[in-house]
Amino acid sequence: MSKIIYVNDIPITIEYRKVKNINLYIKPPDAHVLITAPRQAAESRIREFAEGRAQWIEKSRKRMLDSREKMADELSGAITKEQMERITEMVEAYARKWEPVMGVHATHWTFRYMKTRWGSCTVNTGRIRINTRLAYYPDECLEYIVVHELCHLIEPSHNKRFHAYMTKYLPDWKERRKKLCEKGSGQGRSWN
Repeated sequence: MSKIIYVNDIPITIEYRKVKNINLYIKPPDAHVLITAPRQAAESRIREFAEGRAQWIEKSRKRMLDSREKMADELSGAITKEQMERITEMVEAYARKWEPVMGVHATHWTFRYMKTRWGSCTVNTGRIRINTRLAYYPDECLEYIVVHELCHLIEPSHNKRFHAYMTKYLPDWKERRKKLCEKGSGQGRSWN
């Protein structure tokens, strides 16, 4: 036997079972709220139990729904095998072009979906990560990110010296960054 009650406009399913205590669950994937209760428990007691945990219910539902949204965002960042091959080839070509000019060498290039960065660089290991979403952007944007991350191997922070290197190696870097921001609808606020 089951019943639905509402606490702060959140529907809560009550299932009467052969249990000793009232138990509360937030069920994935849609953050459905379930209370299991002893068959003899009064609805007023169950409602009081739920209302006493209303804040926890709201926070837990929000956390689960946010997590589901994040997962959906990550899946939407997926690219095809062909796109992955192309972005890998392009990055390798840009690395061959720019590393000798800049006098640096990245020890390892990795590709992954990143929600808030276009790329990142671990200076002490020389490891550079590239956002796979760049597969959807013009080649000049990808080249900008490659040069940007290689510049971090010379200057780790985003100071005047770093910007001077960017201007030296890629004089139109600001226009490329602008294009990336415009097309990315706000993505790329973090440039590491």
